[in-house]
Amino acid sequence: MSAIVNVLDFEAVPGTDCSDAFQRAVDSLHPQLGGTVKVPGSSLPYKFSRSVLVDRHNVRIVGEGPSATVLQGTAYTPPLIFGVARQPLGRQVSDGHWADLFGLLDTKAAPSAGKCWGFRTRVPSPVEGQPPSDATLTFPCSPFQFGPRKGNYWTGVRKLTLDFVVRNDQMPWAGQPLFGMVDAYHHPCPFFAQVSVLPGEPRVLFVFRTTDGLTREIRVPFDSTRDVLRCSLQIDLDAATVAAWTDRVQVAPDLAMINDGWGERTLAFTPNWYAPFNMGQVSLLSSGWGTGEYGLPNNTGAPVPLTFGALRFSDVLRYRDLGPGTPSDPHPQQDDHGPVSDRTFLTDEAGVFGVLPMNQAVHKSDGQVPDLHARYQTSGLTGYGLFMPVGPRDTYDGNRVEKLTVNSFAAPGLPGADYGQVIGLGSVVAFSLDDTKIWFGAQGLSSYHLDANYPVELTASEFNYQSDCAIYCWFQMSRGHNLRIGRFGRSAFKALRSGVAYRNVFVAGVETAVSVVRLFECGSAQLDNWSFDFEGSGPSDSYVWASLQDDVGGTQLVIRDCVGVHGSARTAAVRLDSHERGAGLNDSRRRSGWCTIERSFNTYLDSGMQAVVAVDGPVWRGLYGGVLRPYPPLVVNTATPGASARIGTDSVPPPRSAPPLLPAGADDPVLELDGLIGYYRADASPRPVDPKQPLVDGSPVPRLVDLSPAHHDGNAVGNLALYETPVINGLPALRFAGGWYQFPTLRGTTGAATVFLVGKRLPAFDTGPNRIDSLHTYGSGWLLSESLRILSAESTTEWAVYAVRCTSGPRRVLQSFVNGYSYEVRRRDAVRPVTWEAPVLGSRDDGKDVFQGLLGTAIVCDAALSDRTISDTCRYLLHRYQIPV
Repeated sequence: MSAIVNVLDFEAVPGTDCSDAFQRAVDSLHPQLGGTVKVPGSSLPYKFSRSVLVDRHNVRIVGEGPSATVLQGTAYTPPLIFGVARQPLGRQVSDGHWADLFGLLDTKAAPSAGKCWGFRTRVPSPVEGQPPSDATLTFPCSPFQFGPRKGNYWTGVRKLTLDFVVRNDQMPWAGQPLFGMVDAYHHPCPFFAQVSVLPGEPRVLFVFRTTDGLTREIRVPFDSTRDVLRCSLQIDLDAATVAAWTDRVQVAPDLAMINDGWGERTLAFTPNWYAPFNMGQVSLLSSGWGTGEYGLPNNTGAPVPLTFGALRFSDVLRYRDLGPGTPSDPHPQQDDHGPVSDRTFLTDEAGVFGVLPMNQAVHKSDGQVPDLHARYQTSGLTGYGLFMPVGPRDTYDGNRVEKLTVNSFAAPGLPGADYGQVIGLGSVVAFSLDDTKIWFGAQGLSSYHLDANYPVELTASEFNYQSDCAIYCWFQMSRGHNLRIGRFGRSAFKALRSGVAYRNVFVAGVETAVSVVRLFECGSAQLDNWSFDFEGSGPSDSYVWASLQDDVGGTQLVIRDCVGVHGSARTAAVRLDSHERGAGLNDSRRRSGWCTIERSFNTYLDSGMQAVVAVDGPVWRGLYGGVLRPYPPLVVNTATPGASARIGTDSVPPPRSAPPLLPAGADDPVLELDGLIGYYRADASPRPVDPKQPLVDGSPVPRLVDLSPAHHDGNAVGNLALYETPVINGLPALRFAGGWYQFPTLRGTTGAATVFLVGKRLPAFDTGPNRIDSLHTYGSGWLLSESLRILSAESTTEWAVYAVRCTSGPRRVLQSFVNGYSYEVRRRDAVRPVTWEAPVLGSRDDGKDVFQGLLGTAIVCDAALSDRTISDTCRYLLHRYQIPV
């Protein structure tokens, strides 16, 4: 093996497809020692219809200069991918993952063997004695991840038709994910599909999220005795209609979980900023590995054995909605051409923006190793996803790209190309990019969600015409200097769970920019000497946007010597967001974030902008150093319902509490609440064991006195709560240690409920212990009737006002609040009214929800209070306890 190879020696001919030739050149190098792949200059580009997978250490790919040597993709797939192993840990991926669909699809689609090829997620290992080969499919920067062109990353999609065929290779069906996307907090981003097989209720679940923050769910019945599932679903957000078909017969979808506001207000899919589209396992990781932390709750481990025979997305309503039929008179699935067959699901026709044509068998290298590619089509053009083997991965060290221009797919009429990557990074160590130009594609230097990358170093390089962002980092230690970024899409630079340090960066702005720099949960970020040069208009949101790291230590953001011009009344130079998770509450895992701004945004900045800094929660602190101008203001508060803006010039301002609801001396507003049936306060003189003895710090409290007119006192069970004072704002609290209070006479009659709890941690409450139709806390959330569950933001270190509301009547909506901020809402009209039977507070008596924390106040109402009343009550409690927000 030579340490230096020339691609011309491997029959790479400029102007023609050189994919295989470049792969042969890379594969000829020593697996550990690597070497140099020389790419001579040419007047014609070296073309790539497939990605070259560089799964060797210490490979240097070098040209004769960016103007002389050009690598040009001819499909929506990066010419070069580093750090994705074709033989992970030395085990070859089986070509059995590419499945002949003869016998699975009908004869119109697969008339004979070897005509259609699908994708299997689990097959026997090609090496005897090795465990089965598990794999997911991931489609980065594809129409599946980003939605149709002009769809604005799913937010502009008003109509959606989804078709798929999948076989369960290991019956019976169980609760298992199928495909889709989730963000770092397990939220659909904007959707995922999975199978749920509850007793007597086999369903395909289509779970999606809209820009109002609500998660919505459509349930489609199917015959779980059949191993092949054919399903179509079409959604019209404008008309608020849903139609569904299984096994090519129209069925009635269950919309009980479609959520509040459906059909009552204009809805849009939430945008996808970073979540990969996966098939076989829905996860934040491209491989699906580690789904307990990164994927859907309650779905852990490797992908289940599935064979995908079709997948198609359209931004039109494809099928005639004839309404659900009956067993004796079924309504067959039809489009404008007549009855539907499996071939329909493989067809790239008008309105289809993404489809798996299933027409390409496995492609292998000269060494007979599969190259992992999975083909898709969009508007007649080809792109590729990848098979990602599940499990521990190889990491590749010391790869370099130098003195090249690398272009993603581009064609007349498609300047910039809406999809695809230019260079892809899997699992790499010490990767570097030097004197390189990156053009076109959705993302330039782009990460697969596989493993930590450190360090990635970029020097003296240029990025242009990326429709999403120029540089995208996942779980990366990334450094760069002397970079130029122009004509980008939503962002110039985007990072998730990374540590970044970039200096001397010039950014030529565009009208499509939302945030020039977008930092999701990055522990540390340093931006030095960035010039944001916008002509005419600035970014619609911010120059730098950052959310808190969800881990010990928080986020450390440093911005030095950065300058920007232009912006609207909604634009901030720096936006610090803490509401993505936890509603801005600190807890033991989530510390305050710190932002230092030095000599930045004090000249040229448009005075009509919203602010230099916009802060949405109390967990951001920081300092600004520079010449302050009166406009725009230094810092504004953009939180709901309101939080301190905490960036200062000489010192950090303290958090502040909500203003008082009532003037001093006014009556207690809680006593005026509709349906008040229980009102309990630690400072309301609960009777001690000996009535003659006053309560002192550490006294056990055997009884809670109800301050409401109903007089439903509570009796202690188990370990008595202890009276502690002063705990918060000079007021006492009750410290629990596994016991609870039971209220034998507390009852509601309306079927609705609103509960307020002031505590450090979310106190446990249950309207009917051991009853399946009770309203009760469930982990960090609330559960009603075992089928309607919501989450609640919770702090383990800070006091907060928690609230939950359940409606009665035909609309059964469950909603949680924290400090007056609406956190999550779900709707399921079929649930039964709230059951009341000897409620408990403090812990559940079945031991499933043990409260170890402090309680200041509990309020119980037999009514679904209005938004305004909940807001006013939360504000009163925040003021009474001086809880900073």
